[in-house]
Amino acid sequence: MTHTIDTDRLRLISCDLALFDALLAGPNVASAVLQVDVPARWTQFGKRPIRYAADHLRADPAGLNWWMYLPIHKTDNRLIGSCGYKGPPDEHGMVEIGYELMKAYRRLGLGTELAKGLIANAFADDRVTTVQAHTLAHENPSTKILRHCGLLRVDELTDPEDGLLWRWQLNRSTYGY
Repeated sequence: MTHTIDTDRLRLISCDLALFDALLAGPNVASAVLQVDVPARWTQFGKRPIRYAADHLRADPAGLNWWMYLPIHKTDNRLIGSCGYKGPPDEHGMVEIGYELMKAYRRLGLGTELAKGLIANAFADDRVTTVQAHTLAHENPSTKILRHCGLLRVDELTDPEDGLLWRWQLNRSTYGY
């Protein structure tokens, strides 16, 4: 069963296999299934992450609600990006979050609201001890969002595809303080 995270202005809907199939079929099909406006360019990443998450969910159905979520702007009843986790908690209790918003919905506090919703949802699971995220290694809107959510920059690393990245982390022991 899919899961919904409600925030003040957003409804984050987790994707099950049927919803992944609807997203892969295109905006018209996704719009009919979700009963919301789905713009033609709701994601900047294309179908690759959708297929990736769907393949992982097919391989491990117990991972439901630990992959992609769809942020729906409540007032506009519109899909405005994507977000979620990069899988269930690992053996150390760590989950990683990621998010994107369409340009028209940036700089309105929605990124912070979305990230806080994902973090609260993660820590509601007793297995989760750490929430992690990665950004490009320079100040940008995502670094501000993560700081507002209480994450601290803990490492710098080089990714073969993305280059220099910063790793951000929030531990359960400091969450909410």
